[in-house]
Amino acid sequence: MSTTRKPLVRFKGFTEEWEERKLSEIATMNARIGWQNLRTLEFLDNGDYMLITGTDFKDGAIDYSNIHYVEKERFEQDKKIQISNGSILITKDGTLGKVAYVEGLTIPATLNAGVFNVRVKEALAVDSRYLFHYLKAPFLLKFADQRSTGGTIKHLNQNVLVEFPIPLPRLEEQHKVARLLSNFDNTIALHQRKLE
Repeated sequence: MSTTRKPLVRFKGFTEEWEERKLSEIATMNARIGWQNLRTLEFLDNGDYMLITGTDFKDGAIDYSNIHYVEKERFEQDKKIQISNGSILITKDGTLGKVAYVEGLTIPATLNAGVFNVRVKEALAVDSRYLFHYLKAPFLLKFADQRSTGGTIKHLNQNVLVEFPIPLPRLEEQHKVARLLSNFDNTIALHQRKLE
């Protein structure tokens, strides 16, 4: 069941209320399960199948410079954690809630433990970049913290993630929001590079 609401500031020409949907209604979320865990000795320095870990996240993207690889059997073990361009990755252990948008991927890739693979179910209803920007805002961790029962959260559970509410405007407005936020990110990254 979705609820609706209207933001105070809008792009010109948009007046409709935004729907609110649970993340599980608009996207799939999968992670490497316990018995599939990789041992460090399985990490390869080169190969045909990339292994993405939470330590490969940098500024909302994947840093491919120190990536590891795995054997074909480990890649094929679970199709749900095979990632592709447009996947959104969220760390669930260690540094919680780091989010990365996958692009520039040129060979098959899979995930290590501790990372969720979030994929939009219907590209004609949800802009994956819009969803990425919303997931990397502080709302997800605040929501998870409110749902936790023992103080500080040490693990982002899938049962919390599936319930996370996402405000959804029409697709055209999602595109505009995503472009605006991506432009902000690019400007910030450019200024950071200049300062370094």
